[in-house]
Amino acid sequence: MSIPIRWRVTVLTPTLVGDGKRLAPIDYMVWKDQVNVLDQGLIFRRLAGTPRMDGYLAELSRAKRLDFKNWGGYAQSYAVRRIPLEDPGLVSQWEAAKDEEIFIPTFHAGPLGKILPATAIKGALKTALLGARVSVDQIASARHQGARRLLPGLRLGDGSPTGEGQYKVYYSRVAAPVKSGGSDLRWKAAPTFVECAAPGTVFSGRGTLEEDWTDDLAAASGHSRQTLDRQRHFATTHRMAKLAQTLDAVAANDGCLLSIGWGGGFVSKSIATGPRLAAAKPLLETVPGYRQALATAFAFPKSQRIVNLTGEPGSVPGWVRLDYERLG
Repeated sequence: MSIPIRWRVTVLTPTLVGDGKRLAPIDYMVWKDQVNVLDQGLIFRRLAGTPRMDGYLAELSRAKRLDFKNWGGYAQSYAVRRIPLEDPGLVSQWEAAKDEEIFIPTFHAGPLGKILPATAIKGALKTALLGARVSVDQIASARHQGARRLLPGLRLGDGSPTGEGQYKVYYSRVAAPVKSGGSDLRWKAAPTFVECAAPGTVFSGRGTLEEDWTDDLAAASGHSRQTLDRQRHFATTHRMAKLAQTLDAVAANDGCLLSIGWGGGFVSKSIATGPRLAAAKPLLETVPGYRQALATAFAFPKSQRIVNLTGEPGSVPGWVRLDYERLG
Protein backbone atom coordinates (compact mmCIF):
# COMPACT_ATOMS: atom_id res chain seq x y z
CA MET A 1 0.00 0.00 0.00
CA SER A 2 1.34 3.44 -0.92
CA ILE A 3 1.75 5.87 1.96
CA PRO A 4 1.45 9.58 1.00
CA ILE A 5 4.11 11.73 2.64
CA ARG A 6 5.44 15.26 2.77
CA TRP A 7 9.25 15.44 2.77
CA ARG A 8 11.36 18.32 4.08
CA VAL A 9 15.06 19.01 3.50
CA THR A 10 16.79 21.54 5.76
CA VAL A 11 20.10 22.91 4.49
CA LEU A 12 22.83 22.69 7.15
CA THR A 13 25.85 23.84 5.12
CA PRO A 14 26.04 25.81 1.82
CA THR A 15 24.52 23.49 -0.78
CA LEU A 16 24.52 23.52 -4.57
CA VAL A 17 22.36 21.20 -6.63
CA GLY A 18 23.01 22.58 -10.08
CA ASP A 19 21.60 22.07 -13.55
CA GLY A 20 24.89 22.48 -15.42
CA LYS A 21 24.47 26.21 -16.01
CA ARG A 22 26.99 28.91 -15.10
CA LEU A 23 26.87 32.69 -15.03
CA ALA A 24 29.50 34.06 -17.42
CA PRO A 25 31.38 37.16 -16.24
CA ILE A 26 29.77 39.25 -19.01
CA ASP A 27 26.30 38.29 -17.77
CA TYR A 28 26.66 39.85 -14.33
CA MET A 29 28.43 42.62 -12.42
CA VAL A 30 29.56 42.69 -8.81
CA TRP A 31 28.14 45.79 -7.16
CA LYS A 32 27.22 46.62 -3.56
CA ASP A 33 28.47 43.27 -2.23
CA GLN A 34 26.22 41.29 -4.52
CA VAL A 35 26.18 39.64 -7.91
CA ASN A 36 23.80 41.57 -10.15
CA VAL A 37 22.65 39.28 -12.97
CA LEU A 38 21.92 41.39 -16.03
CA ASP A 39 18.72 41.08 -18.04
CA GLN A 40 20.47 41.08 -21.41
CA GLY A 41 17.20 40.91 -23.35
CA LEU A 42 15.94 44.06 -21.65
CA ILE A 43 19.26 45.82 -22.22
CA PHE A 44 19.17 45.02 -25.94
CA ARG A 45 15.60 46.30 -26.23
CA ARG A 46 16.42 49.55 -24.43
CA LEU A 47 19.60 50.16 -26.44
CA ALA A 48 18.15 49.20 -29.83
CA GLY A 49 18.52 52.08 -32.28
CA THR A 50 20.72 54.13 -29.95
CA PRO A 51 24.45 55.00 -30.35
CA ARG A 52 25.25 52.98 -27.21
CA MET A 53 24.12 49.72 -28.81
CA ASP A 54 27.25 49.37 -30.95
CA GLY A 55 29.47 50.12 -27.97
CA TYR A 56 27.72 47.53 -25.80
CA LEU A 57 27.93 44.83 -28.48
CA ALA A 58 31.61 45.61 -28.99
CA GLU A 59 32.19 45.29 -25.23
CA LEU A 60 30.45 41.91 -25.12
CA SER A 61 32.45 40.60 -28.07
CA ARG A 62 35.90 41.50 -26.75
CA ALA A 63 35.63 41.70 -22.97
CA LYS A 64 36.06 38.83 -20.51
CA ARG A 65 34.06 40.80 -17.94
CA LEU A 66 32.12 44.05 -18.28
CA ASP A 67 33.94 47.29 -17.52
CA PHE A 68 32.24 48.70 -14.44
CA LYS A 69 33.36 52.26 -15.21
CA ASN A 70 31.38 52.32 -18.46
CA TRP A 71 28.56 49.88 -17.74
CA GLY A 72 28.18 49.82 -13.95
CA GLY A 73 24.88 51.66 -14.08
CA TYR A 74 23.37 48.66 -15.81
CA ALA A 75 23.97 46.60 -12.67
CA GLN A 76 21.56 48.93 -10.89
CA SER A 77 18.93 49.38 -13.58
CA TYR A 78 18.83 46.09 -15.48
CA ALA A 79 19.43 43.36 -12.94
CA VAL A 80 17.02 40.43 -13.15
CA ARG A 81 18.52 38.84 -10.02
CA ARG A 82 20.67 40.09 -7.17
CA ILE A 83 22.59 37.38 -5.31
CA PRO A 84 24.34 38.50 -2.10
CA LEU A 85 27.99 37.63 -1.61
CA GLU A 86 28.52 35.52 1.50
CA ASP A 87 31.04 38.07 2.77
CA PRO A 88 31.85 41.62 1.58
CA GLY A 89 35.53 40.63 1.50
CA LEU A 90 34.78 38.47 -1.53
CA VAL A 91 34.66 41.59 -3.71
CA SER A 92 38.44 41.99 -3.60
CA GLN A 93 38.95 38.26 -4.19
CA TRP A 94 36.61 38.38 -7.17
CA GLU A 95 38.48 41.38 -8.59
CA ALA A 96 41.82 39.58 -8.20
CA ALA A 97 40.58 36.29 -9.69
CA LYS A 98 41.40 35.27 -13.24
CA ASP A 99 38.62 35.62 -15.78
CA GLU A 100 38.23 31.85 -16.14
CA GLU A 101 37.76 31.55 -12.36
CA ILE A 102 34.64 33.72 -12.11
CA PHE A 103 32.11 31.64 -14.00
CA ILE A 104 29.52 30.97 -11.29
CA PRO A 105 27.64 27.62 -11.18
CA THR A 106 24.02 28.30 -10.27
CA PHE A 107 21.36 26.44 -8.31
CA HIS A 108 18.78 24.39 -10.18
CA ALA A 109 15.86 26.53 -11.33
CA GLY A 110 12.42 25.61 -12.62
CA PRO A 111 9.86 27.82 -14.37
CA LEU A 112 8.68 29.26 -11.03
CA GLY A 113 12.02 29.59 -9.24
CA LYS A 114 14.77 27.66 -7.51
CA ILE A 115 13.85 24.08 -6.64
CA LEU A 116 15.48 20.99 -5.16
CA PRO A 117 15.09 18.13 -7.68
CA ALA A 118 13.89 14.90 -6.12
CA THR A 119 16.68 13.03 -7.91
CA ALA A 120 19.24 14.73 -5.65
CA ILE A 121 17.55 13.29 -2.57
CA LYS A 122 16.92 9.83 -4.00
CA GLY A 123 20.48 9.49 -5.28
CA ALA A 124 21.98 10.39 -1.91
CA LEU A 125 19.56 8.07 -0.11
CA LYS A 126 20.33 5.12 -2.36
CA THR A 127 24.08 5.60 -1.93
CA ALA A 128 23.75 5.84 1.85
CA LEU A 129 21.42 2.84 2.09
CA LEU A 130 23.68 0.67 -0.04
CA GLY A 131 26.62 1.77 2.07
CA ALA A 132 24.75 0.70 5.17
CA ARG A 133 23.56 -2.65 3.80
CA VAL A 134 26.05 -4.00 1.27
CA SER A 135 28.65 -6.17 2.96
CA VAL A 136 32.41 -5.87 2.63
CA ASP A 137 32.44 -9.27 0.91
CA GLN A 138 29.96 -8.08 -1.70
CA ILE A 139 32.11 -5.05 -2.48
CA ALA A 140 35.26 -7.14 -2.67
CA SER A 141 33.64 -9.52 -5.16
CA ALA A 142 31.79 -6.76 -7.01
CA ARG A 143 28.50 -8.65 -6.74
CA HIS A 144 25.89 -5.90 -6.55
CA GLN A 145 23.27 -7.32 -8.88
CA GLY A 146 20.84 -7.67 -6.00
CA ALA A 147 21.43 -4.18 -4.64
CA ARG A 148 18.18 -2.82 -6.03
CA ARG A 149 16.22 -5.23 -3.82
CA LEU A 150 17.77 -3.60 -0.75
CA LEU A 151 15.95 -0.32 -1.46
CA PRO A 152 12.30 -0.02 -0.41
CA GLY A 153 9.84 1.67 -2.74
CA LEU A 154 10.13 5.44 -2.78
CA ARG A 155 8.58 8.02 -5.08
CA LEU A 156 9.34 11.69 -4.50
CA GLY A 157 8.24 14.79 -6.34
CA ASP A 158 10.48 17.84 -6.76
CA GLY A 159 10.46 20.48 -4.05
CA SER A 160 8.34 23.61 -4.22
CA PRO A 161 10.04 26.82 -5.42
CA THR A 162 11.89 28.82 -2.77
CA GLY A 163 12.54 32.54 -2.39
CA GLU A 164 15.54 34.14 -4.11
CA GLY A 165 16.73 35.64 -0.82
CA GLN A 166 17.82 32.23 0.50
CA TYR A 167 20.81 31.96 -1.87
CA LYS A 168 24.31 33.44 -1.68
CA VAL A 169 27.53 33.32 -3.67
CA TYR A 170 30.28 31.52 -1.73
CA TYR A 171 34.02 31.11 -2.26
CA SER A 172 35.47 27.60 -2.16
CA ARG A 173 38.77 25.82 -2.65
CA VAL A 174 40.16 22.27 -2.50
CA ALA A 175 42.59 21.46 0.32
CA ALA A 176 45.11 18.62 0.46
CA PRO A 177 47.84 17.71 2.98
CA VAL A 178 51.39 18.76 2.12
CA LYS A 179 52.81 15.47 3.39
CA SER A 180 51.42 12.21 4.69
CA GLY A 181 50.50 12.44 8.36
CA GLY A 182 51.29 16.17 8.56
CA SER A 183 48.96 19.01 9.53
CA ASP A 184 50.02 21.52 6.86
CA LEU A 185 47.78 22.02 3.84
CA ARG A 186 48.12 23.25 0.29
CA TRP A 187 45.30 24.62 -1.82
CA LYS A 188 44.78 22.76 -5.08
CA ALA A 189 43.44 24.08 -8.37
CA ALA A 190 41.68 27.41 -8.83
CA PRO A 191 39.16 28.87 -6.38
CA THR A 192 35.49 28.64 -7.28
CA PHE A 193 32.71 31.16 -6.79
CA VAL A 194 29.43 29.26 -6.54
CA GLU A 195 25.76 29.97 -5.83
CA CYS A 196 24.48 27.89 -2.92
CA ALA A 197 21.36 27.61 -0.82
CA ALA A 198 22.35 29.11 2.52
CA PRO A 199 22.10 27.17 5.80
CA GLY A 200 18.55 27.32 7.10
CA THR A 201 16.94 27.09 3.66
CA VAL A 202 14.07 24.59 3.67
CA PHE A 203 12.81 22.64 0.65
CA SER A 204 9.65 20.57 0.80
CA GLY A 205 7.60 18.38 -1.49
CA ARG A 206 5.36 15.33 -1.62
CA GLY A 207 5.81 11.67 -2.39
CA THR A 208 4.78 8.14 -1.52
CA LEU A 209 6.35 5.20 0.31
CA GLU A 210 5.54 1.53 0.01
CA GLU A 211 6.43 0.89 3.65
CA ASP A 212 7.55 2.67 6.78
CA TRP A 213 10.97 4.29 6.34
CA THR A 214 12.01 4.95 9.92
CA ASP A 215 14.64 2.19 10.02
CA ASP A 216 15.84 2.96 6.49
CA LEU A 217 16.46 6.64 7.25
CA ALA A 218 18.36 5.65 10.39
CA ALA A 219 20.55 3.27 8.34
CA ALA A 220 21.18 5.88 5.66
CA SER A 221 22.07 8.49 8.24
CA GLY A 222 24.47 6.07 9.94
CA HIS A 223 26.40 5.66 6.71
CA SER A 224 26.41 9.43 6.04
CA ARG A 225 27.78 10.07 9.51
CA GLN A 226 30.84 7.98 8.63
CA THR A 227 31.59 10.51 5.90
CA LEU A 228 30.93 13.36 8.32
CA ASP A 229 33.29 11.84 10.90
CA ARG A 230 36.00 11.64 8.25
CA GLN A 231 35.53 15.33 7.47
CA ARG A 232 35.57 16.25 11.15
CA HIS A 233 38.85 14.35 11.54
CA PHE A 234 40.25 16.27 8.55
CA ALA A 235 39.26 19.58 10.18
CA THR A 236 40.79 18.83 13.57
CA THR A 237 43.96 17.27 12.11
CA HIS A 238 44.60 20.40 10.05
CA ARG A 239 43.64 22.83 12.81
CA MET A 240 40.64 24.38 11.07
CA ALA A 241 38.70 25.52 14.12
CA LYS A 242 35.76 27.14 12.32
CA LEU A 243 35.35 24.14 10.00
CA ALA A 244 35.43 21.75 12.96
CA GLN A 245 32.83 23.85 14.75
CA THR A 246 30.52 23.80 11.71
CA LEU A 247 30.79 20.04 11.27
CA ASP A 248 30.23 19.44 14.98
CA ALA A 249 27.00 21.43 14.67
CA VAL A 250 25.95 19.28 11.69
CA ALA A 251 26.67 16.10 13.66
CA ALA A 252 24.52 17.34 16.56
CA ASN A 253 21.39 17.21 14.37
CA ASP A 254 18.84 14.49 14.94
CA GLY A 255 17.20 12.81 11.97
CA CYS A 256 18.63 11.64 8.68
CA LEU A 257 21.78 13.44 7.54
CA LEU A 258 22.69 13.32 3.85
CA SER A 259 25.45 14.78 1.69
CA ILE A 260 23.93 15.97 -1.58
CA GLY A 261 24.88 17.92 -4.66
CA TRP A 262 28.16 19.53 -5.61
CA GLY A 263 31.45 19.44 -3.75
CA GLY A 264 31.06 16.44 -1.45
CA GLY A 265 33.84 14.50 -3.18
CA PHE A 266 34.43 10.78 -3.54
CA VAL A 267 33.30 9.73 -0.08
CA SER A 268 29.88 11.39 -0.43
CA LYS A 269 29.14 9.55 -3.68
CA SER A 270 30.55 6.14 -2.77
CA ILE A 271 29.57 3.25 -0.53
CA ALA A 272 33.29 2.55 0.00
CA THR A 273 33.94 4.21 3.35
CA GLY A 274 35.63 2.93 6.50
CA PRO A 275 36.47 -0.82 6.24
CA ARG A 276 34.61 -0.96 2.91
CA LEU A 277 37.27 1.28 1.35
CA ALA A 278 39.95 -1.34 1.98
CA ALA A 279 37.72 -4.01 0.42
CA ALA A 280 37.05 -1.83 -2.61
CA LYS A 281 40.72 -0.91 -3.14
CA PRO A 282 41.45 -3.77 -5.62
CA LEU A 283 38.52 -2.59 -7.74
CA LEU A 284 39.47 1.09 -7.56
CA GLU A 285 43.03 0.29 -8.57
CA THR A 286 41.71 -0.86 -11.95
CA VAL A 287 40.35 2.67 -12.60
CA PRO A 288 43.05 5.00 -14.03
CA GLY A 289 41.70 8.02 -12.17
CA TYR A 290 42.12 6.33 -8.78
CA ARG A 291 45.15 4.10 -9.33
CA GLN A 292 47.77 6.81 -8.82
CA ALA A 293 46.04 8.31 -5.78
CA LEU A 294 45.81 4.93 -4.08
CA ALA A 295 49.51 4.28 -4.70
CA THR A 296 50.63 7.26 -2.59
CA ALA A 297 51.24 7.28 1.15
CA PHE A 298 48.39 9.75 1.70
CA ALA A 299 45.03 8.71 3.06
CA PHE A 300 42.50 8.24 0.26
CA PRO A 301 40.88 10.45 -0.79
CA LYS A 302 43.34 13.06 0.41
CA SER A 303 41.63 16.24 -0.83
CA GLN A 304 38.58 18.01 0.55
CA ARG A 305 36.38 20.74 -0.93
CA ILE A 306 36.03 23.54 1.62
CA VAL A 307 33.80 26.63 1.60
CA ASN A 308 34.98 29.86 3.20
CA LEU A 309 32.82 31.61 5.80
CA THR A 310 33.67 35.24 6.57
CA GLY A 311 37.10 34.88 5.02
CA GLU A 312 38.34 31.57 6.46
CA PRO A 313 37.76 27.85 5.87
CA GLY A 314 34.46 27.22 7.58
CA SER A 315 32.27 24.60 5.94
CA VAL A 316 31.95 21.59 3.66
CA PRO A 317 29.24 21.87 1.00
CA GLY A 318 26.13 19.76 0.74
CA TRP A 319 25.06 18.68 4.24
CA VAL A 320 21.29 18.55 4.76
CA ARG A 321 18.76 16.94 7.09
CA LEU A 322 15.86 14.95 5.61
CA ASP A 323 12.57 14.55 7.48
CA TYR A 324 9.16 13.30 6.40
CA GLU A 325 5.63 13.06 7.72
CA ARG A 326 2.70 10.92 6.70
CA LEU A 327 -0.31 12.60 5.16
CA GLY A 328 -3.76 11.35 5.96
